[in-house]
Amino acid sequence: MDTRGTLGFSATQRWLHWIVAMLVLILLPIGFWMVDRAEANIWDGLTGTLYASHKTFGFIVLWLVIWRLILRATNTAPDYPDSVSVPVRKLAKTTQWLLYSLLVAIALLGWAGVTAFGALNILFGINLPAMPGIPADKEFAKEIFAIHGWLAVALCVLLFLHVAGALKHRLVDHDGVFNHMSLTARDK
Repeated sequence: MDTRGTLGFSATQRWLHWIVAMLVLILLPIGFWMVDRAEANIWDGLTGTLYASHKTFGFIVLWLVIWRLILRATNTAPDYPDSVSVPVRKLAKTTQWLLYSLLVAIALLGWAGVTAFGALNILFGINLPAMPGIPADKEFAKEIFAIHGWLAVALCVLLFLHVAGALKHRLVDHDGVFNHMSLTARDK
């Protein structure tokens, strides 16, 4: 086994990765469930809690991903072992940057949508700040939310590819790449 792949990102980067992953795995089903309830015109306490939770976790994800991007820009990523081909490296890096981009774009669109819709309430009776420059316009909000939703579907596809690639490195290739984000990896 090529041991160069066992060195990982910093402990902070790894923790941020897994916290964001867990939040996204909560956000996606909540998002689809709340939209289904809204489309069925079910406006009760559960629907309100789903929306408030989704907005809260989405706003948290936005700031955690920004933190991750700052860390990524200021720290080098671990090297891939020589056994990983150049096309696979390019695919992995493209997928990773698309994931970052989608996470930020989806969160920003959600924030813009709730600003335009006038629904800034989140959990614990707290209100999000309005996104600067976004007018109050419910029709505009619906357009933003449509894009937000389609990008969430694209995120699901990319997450599937990302997880499949990680599992391939772990279970098939045994090349240490999976350990880059393992919570038990050594720092680079």
